[in-house]
Amino acid sequence: MKFSWTETIVWLCLLSNLIFFGAEYISDYTGIDSWSIIYFGIGLFSTAVLILIYLIILKFKKKKK
Repeated sequence: MKFSWTETIVWLCLLSNLIFFGAEYISDYTGIDSWSIIYFGIGLFSTAVLILIYLIILKFKKKKK
């Protein structure tokens, strides 16, 4: 199976949304503060966006040469 950055970004976004929207249920189950779980979901989403920006920059940098 070949590694794909786009697929990684999609999975990170899906996972972050699942954590973000299910924060209250996860909090009830684990006992962790719900805001900490929400911040973790936002952090995952931010990571996916940063990877996407990095890939876009690399794409335009390759075209410039």
